[in-house]
Amino acid sequence: MHLLQCPRDNETVKSIISKIDYSNALVPNCTSELLEKTCDEALLYGFAAVAVFPSCIEYVAKRLQNSAVHAQIATGFPGGNHLTEVKLKEAQIALDMGVKEVDMVMSLSKFFCKDYAYVEAEASQMVKLAQSYGVGVKLIIETGFLSDEQKLIAGKIAVNAGCEFIKTCTGFGPGRATVHDIALLLDNFGKDIKVKASGGIASLEDSLAFIQMGCSRTAGRHNMIEQLEAIDYRP
Repeated sequence: MHLLQCPRDNETVKSIISKIDYSNALVPNCTSELLEKTCDEALLYGFAAVAVFPSCIEYVAKRLQNSAVHAQIATGFPGGNHLTEVKLKEAQIALDMGVKEVDMVMSLSKFFCKDYAYVEAEASQMVKLAQSYGVGVKLIIETGFLSDEQKLIAGKIAVNAGCEFIKTCTGFGPGRATVHDIALLLDNFGKDIKVKASGGIASLEDSLAFIQMGCSRTAGRHNMIEQLEAIDYRP
């Protein structure tokens, strides 16, 4: 993407970072060392949240407790085709541990079978559960698998279910956050739901461009830290 020059003034950089969910440890081969490093970096720089798989959430929730950085569970990853009961139980355990955000992949199989009522009912159940803890839900629709028509159907499901966000991609599928998809989602649903750009976001410039389009959150991995170090950013 790289539509903008890298911002260097502290206030602009701080504002961008505060809207980035740091997914550096959201990898299958995550180690305890990587978890610790990721949380340390998130706390140092002020990222919005640290996203991890369920097996890592206990450490992250404790480490980030009483901080401004949220512990975020990735549930139903990466294909979304877990049983609804499994997704709900996974989220409930994490919420009991202190998770502040739930990012859930919609049921892609049911979606492609056009069982939209199932997909919406599942999302609604997750929203109801999360809201009982004062937590919002991001519904990941995996735009890389969808036509524009299907993206609009998925977006409507997210809105109807009461999700806080529509999120573009997990980063584990073929999709990436694109200007086209973000514009499509914002134009059609921006008044009713927040949008998170996720997948293939390579720089602070990318994040800033999506934020300026209207995204409330973006995703980012360790490339963001490398860039912050390169511009000698001091939190």
